[in-house]
Amino acid sequence: MSEERREISRFAVDLYVFRINGQELPGKVRDFSRRGMRVILNTSDIDEKCEVQIGIQRPDYNEPIFTTSSVIWKKCFEGKCEVGLKFNNFPVQAKAAFLDYGYKKWLKGKSRRF
Repeated sequence: MSEERREISRFAVDLYVFRINGQELPGKVRDFSRRGMRVILNTSDIDEKCEVQIGIQRPDYNEPIFTTSSVIWKKCFEGKCEVGLKFNNFPVQAKAAFLDYGYKKWLKGKSRRF
Protein backbone atom coordinates (compact mmCIF):
# COMPACT_ATOMS: atom_id res chain seq x y z
CA MET A 1 0.00 0.00 0.00
CA SER A 2 1.40 3.43 -0.88
CA GLU A 3 1.85 5.90 1.90
CA GLU A 4 0.12 9.28 1.59
CA ARG A 5 2.68 12.04 2.00
CA ARG A 6 0.22 14.90 2.40
CA GLU A 7 -0.49 16.20 5.88
CA ILE A 8 -3.65 18.04 4.81
CA SER A 9 -6.81 16.42 3.44
CA ARG A 10 -7.77 17.37 -0.11
CA PHE A 11 -11.31 17.33 -1.41
CA ALA A 12 -12.60 17.00 -4.95
CA VAL A 13 -14.69 20.09 -5.64
CA ASP A 14 -16.60 21.68 -8.51
CA LEU A 15 -14.76 24.99 -8.72
CA TYR A 16 -13.97 26.85 -11.89
CA VAL A 17 -11.07 29.14 -12.66
CA PHE A 18 -12.10 32.07 -14.81
CA ARG A 19 -9.22 34.54 -14.53
CA ILE A 20 -5.47 34.46 -14.01
CA ASN A 21 -3.44 37.65 -13.71
CA GLY A 22 -6.32 39.74 -15.06
CA GLN A 23 -6.81 37.62 -18.21
CA GLU A 24 -9.87 35.52 -18.93
CA LEU A 25 -8.48 32.00 -18.67
CA PRO A 26 -10.81 29.06 -18.06
CA GLY A 27 -9.82 26.06 -15.99
CA LYS A 28 -11.09 23.59 -13.41
CA VAL A 29 -10.04 22.94 -9.84
CA ARG A 30 -9.32 19.22 -9.35
CA ASP A 31 -8.94 19.30 -5.57
CA PHE A 32 -8.84 21.84 -2.77
CA SER A 33 -7.24 21.91 0.68
CA ARG A 34 -6.58 24.42 3.46
CA ARG A 35 -3.21 25.32 1.92
CA GLY A 36 -3.73 25.08 -1.82
CA MET A 37 -5.36 23.49 -4.82
CA ARG A 38 -4.62 21.52 -7.97
CA VAL A 39 -5.93 23.14 -11.15
CA ILE A 40 -6.18 22.14 -14.81
CA LEU A 41 -5.72 25.21 -17.03
CA ASN A 42 -6.51 25.52 -20.71
CA THR A 43 -3.04 26.91 -21.41
CA SER A 44 0.55 25.83 -21.08
CA ASP A 45 1.67 29.45 -20.73
CA ILE A 46 2.16 29.62 -16.97
CA ASP A 47 5.47 29.88 -15.20
CA GLU A 48 6.50 27.56 -12.41
CA LYS A 49 7.63 29.17 -9.14
CA CYS A 50 5.75 32.42 -9.82
CA GLU A 51 2.91 34.18 -8.05
CA VAL A 52 -0.48 34.43 -9.76
CA GLN A 53 -3.70 36.31 -9.08
CA ILE A 54 -6.51 33.82 -9.62
CA GLY A 55 -10.29 34.16 -9.77
CA ILE A 56 -12.37 31.11 -8.91
CA GLN A 57 -16.10 30.43 -8.82
CA ARG A 58 -18.22 27.75 -7.22
CA PRO A 59 -21.32 26.88 -9.29
CA ASP A 60 -23.73 27.57 -6.41
CA TYR A 61 -21.79 30.49 -4.90
CA ASN A 62 -22.78 33.92 -6.24
CA GLU A 63 -19.60 35.83 -5.48
CA PRO A 64 -16.32 35.02 -7.25
CA ILE A 65 -13.24 34.65 -5.04
CA PHE A 66 -9.92 36.27 -5.87
CA THR A 67 -6.72 35.03 -4.30
CA THR A 68 -2.98 35.21 -4.73
CA SER A 69 -1.21 31.87 -5.00
CA SER A 70 2.24 30.55 -5.81
CA VAL A 71 2.74 27.98 -8.57
CA ILE A 72 4.59 25.16 -6.80
CA TRP A 73 4.69 22.66 -9.68
CA LYS A 74 3.28 22.17 -13.16
CA LYS A 75 2.83 19.34 -15.65
CA CYS A 76 1.88 20.27 -19.21
CA PHE A 77 0.13 18.05 -21.76
CA GLU A 78 -1.76 18.67 -25.02
CA GLY A 79 -1.80 22.48 -24.64
CA LYS A 80 -3.02 22.36 -21.04
CA CYS A 81 -1.26 22.50 -17.69
CA GLU A 82 -2.00 20.88 -14.38
CA VAL A 83 -0.60 23.11 -11.64
CA GLY A 84 -0.23 22.89 -7.89
CA LEU A 85 -0.99 26.22 -6.23
CA LYS A 86 -0.14 27.22 -2.68
CA PHE A 87 -2.37 29.94 -1.25
CA ASN A 88 -0.60 33.13 -0.24
CA ASN A 89 -3.88 34.65 0.85
CA PHE A 90 -7.41 33.35 0.60
CA PRO A 91 -10.50 34.95 2.14
CA VAL A 92 -11.05 33.00 5.37
CA GLN A 93 -14.83 32.72 5.11
CA ALA A 94 -14.66 31.61 1.47
CA LYS A 95 -12.02 28.99 2.29
CA ALA A 96 -14.20 27.62 5.10
CA ALA A 97 -17.21 27.50 2.76
CA PHE A 98 -15.23 25.73 0.01
CA LEU A 99 -13.77 23.19 2.46
CA ASP A 100 -17.23 22.52 3.91
CA TYR A 101 -18.57 22.08 0.38
CA GLY A 102 -15.79 19.58 -0.45
CA TYR A 103 -16.23 17.71 2.83
CA LYS A 104 -19.99 17.32 2.31
CA LYS A 105 -19.39 16.06 -1.23
CA TRP A 106 -16.82 13.58 0.13
CA LEU A 107 -19.25 12.38 2.82
CA LYS A 108 -21.99 11.90 0.25
CA GLY A 109 -19.64 9.73 -1.84
CA LYS A 110 -18.65 7.67 1.22
CA SER A 111 -22.30 6.99 2.14
CA ARG A 112 -23.00 5.61 -1.34
CA ARG A 113 -20.33 2.92 -0.91
CA PHE A 114 -22.07 1.23 2.01
